[in-house]
Amino acid sequence: MSGNQPIQNPRLQLLREVAVLQIKLLADGMRDAMLIPISLVAAIVGLLRGGDEPEREFRRVIKLGLRSERWINLFGHHRPLSKVHPAKSLDEVLEQAEAVVIGQIRKSRTAGEDAKTGTETKSEKEEEQEPKSS
Repeated sequence: MSGNQPIQNPRLQLLREVAVLQIKLLADGMRDAMLIPISLVAAIVGLLRGGDEPEREFRRVIKLGLRSERWINLFGHHRPLSKVHPAKSLDEVLEQAEAVVIGQIRKSRTAGEDAKTGTETKSEKEEEQEPKSS
C-alpha cells in the first residue's frame, strides 16, 4: 500500500515487496536492453561525425541511463525526480496503480456484501426512480 497506510499482515507486505521488485527488475532489464543498441549507435554517430566532441551523443545516452536509473530506483537508494515531473518515480506510479486496484477491490467487496444482504446501492436506487422510456 502507499506510504501512509502500511500493510498490517507481514505476509501480504512481503508479497507486495516481491511484486514491486519484480516489476522494477523487469523495467530495469528492459531499459538495459534498449540502451545497448542506443549507446552503440550514439558512439558510431560520434565517431563518424568527428569534431571536437565525438562523445557528445554517447554522453547524452549516459545521462538518459542515469535519469532512468533514478526513476526506476531499483533498490530505493535514489530520491525521486523533480516535483514538477508528472511521474516522479516508478514507485509513485506503482503506488497510484495499487490505490486504484485496492479501491476497485473494496468497491467489489462492498457491492458483493450489499448483494448478499439485499441492500441496494445508490446507483440501483437512482435507476429505479428514473422513469422508463419505452
